[in-house]
Amino acid sequence: MITNENLFRNPLLALSTSLIVLSTLFPTLSSATTGKPKVPKPDCRIEIDNAHISTSILIHRQIRFVKVNARSICNVPQQRVMLTVEIHKTGTLVDHLVTSHFTSPTSPKSSGLRVDNLETAKICVSNQLTSYYGISYSKAIIQGKWQYAGRTSSPKIVPLRCGTVTQ
Repeated sequence: MITNENLFRNPLLALSTSLIVLSTLFPTLSSATTGKPKVPKPDCRIEIDNAHISTSILIHRQIRFVKVNARSICNVPQQRVMLTVEIHKTGTLVDHLVTSHFTSPTSPKSSGLRVDNLETAKICVSNQLTSYYGISYSKAIIQGKWQYAGRTSSPKIVPLRCGTVTQ
């Protein structure tokens, strides 16, 4: 039997009893020390990357482009996906649409569990430091019905040495 007297005489017993009580009262306390708990991802979702300078275009064409990639991912087949990606740059008073691109719903690549939009890019016309972000949204036929995914922003606004001309 654990009594207060036993707890004071045996520090190890006191510590282990305290840990048991704390883990019962605060079950997420131990997971908080191991990092952020993983939030489950929705079954159907848009994932969008941060704006970046495209290394593949730079290597193959020796031209700098700002680029944003996105994908529509679903646990069931999606058809006729029209996944739109927009690149925006921050402005003094308002932000500016730089360019946009959408996948063709009639293309065979616009069906399946995952549909990528890797084509949204704009040429850099100067080395001016400019802050960019992406926005993506889509529509698709999922289980026989049109479904719409709302605007999803890239995780960060990224400053890049890439001045562009807006649309």
